[in-house]
Amino acid sequence: MTDILGESRSVVIGGRPELFHGYDALARRADELIGRMQRIETILGADPPGLDEEWHDLATAAEALVAVSIAQEAWLADHDAALNREIARVRDDIRSLNTPGGNAGAGDIP
Repeated sequence: MTDILGESRSVVIGGRPELFHGYDALARRADELIGRMQRIETILGADPPGLDEEWHDLATAAEALVAVSIAQEAWLADHDAALNREIARVRDDIRSLNTPGGNAGAGDIP
């Protein structure tokens, strides 16, 4: 089975493609974005004057997090599909073990 979670993938975030070397790298990017959003929310919670830049940064980080989340969902769906294919292949292999006629006898050993 291929290691889908270890593959490199390009994800468009904020209109720019970013290359992630493995699912873990994408998950780290999500963690970074969440941390950034939390720091910005702390600044916004203090309510200092002139917060336009912080609101913009928060919106940008939120949009990036949405893109990362969508990419994570697609990546995990691909991994799940690969696992299901592998499970089906193993089941087929087990059913055909020790049976002279393939699946004759539903896998019973004569």
